[in-house]
Amino acid sequence: MKASFTGVSIAACIGVVPRQISYFDDEIENYSHDKASSIKLKELMGYGEHRVAPAGVTTADLAQTGFSHLIERGTLKTDEIDAVYFVSQTPDYVIPPTSAALHGRLGLQAGAYCADINEGCNGFIKGLFEACAFLSATDAHCAVILAGDVLSQRVSSRDRNSYPLIGDAATVTVLRKDAAASPINIEIRHDGAGFDKLIIPAGGARRPSCAATSQMEMDGEGNWRSQEQLRMNGRDVFAFTQTVVPQFLDAFIRDRGTTFSDYQRLYFHQANAFIIDRLRKKFGVNETAMPDRVVRRYGNSSSATIPMLIASEPDTSSSLHCLLSGFGVGLSWGAADIVLKPCISMGVIEQ
Repeated sequence: MKASFTGVSIAACIGVVPRQISYFDDEIENYSHDKASSIKLKELMGYGEHRVAPAGVTTADLAQTGFSHLIERGTLKTDEIDAVYFVSQTPDYVIPPTSAALHGRLGLQAGAYCADINEGCNGFIKGLFEACAFLSATDAHCAVILAGDVLSQRVSSRDRNSYPLIGDAATVTVLRKDAAASPINIEIRHDGAGFDKLIIPAGGARRPSCAATSQMEMDGEGNWRSQEQLRMNGRDVFAFTQTVVPQFLDAFIRDRGTTFSDYQRLYFHQANAFIIDRLRKKFGVNETAMPDRVVRRYGNSSSATIPMLIASEPDTSSSLHCLLSGFGVGLSWGAADIVLKPCISMGVIEQ
């Protein structure tokens, strides 16, 4: 699926993380692996610290904090919001949609459109597509994407493959109609045959939770987890990021008539520091152009990683021509060619 949108731009972006920091060095004793192998993995993957939300704090709670901060700063007004997209795999409820619950909590007008998007690593690209399409096709002027996850509550603390990576966070991205904006080009793809490469097997209608699904099991690599917790086929996911994703991005930028060096920033999903470094080398770009500061400081926060990069951009004095790319759970991957205006980065705050 390809689309090009004109007359829409990102007006503001803020990230929100919980205050609690978990350090890999403190977690080593939780794993069944020997300490030496864990230290080696830490150096390879860039494990260090990640954010963990306390019990009872949800993605919607973090997003509401970011929303309130933008209101207080005068960057956003409640009565101007025409649509809310909640992009997350950790909703408050099975029923109703979390976007509807947030509509009430935020005090939005009755005409504001609400939608939940159950998506992870590529979620921000999908949310960007939906918001741009909405603003382009209606008389609306402002849409908000609330993207993020509190996945630490769905990952085993004894799973060395996943737990050190996961970082809880939420983001608020404001889009507005803007006649002077550069076009936003988006492409999204899927391979549903790989749906089980990143999966929580139990807890849904296909396999409801029961006593058996809550039992901890050890896999062939020494990780302990239940059927109700995240399972990742690390080898297949890594191969996907190093073959399918680069080939897709090569074709995407050729269609634009650009090269990777033409972009001032390549904001890619922060899967882990090792994957980002490998992609840097493939594309011949440096750390400034393709940063990994989000995964190193906050962890892999699913659909929040790309907007977290935008929110935490240190150089906001001028416009930035950016290539955004999400890839992972689904399997789903996508890209967006976008020019970010000056002064839209509102930083990352703690709750």
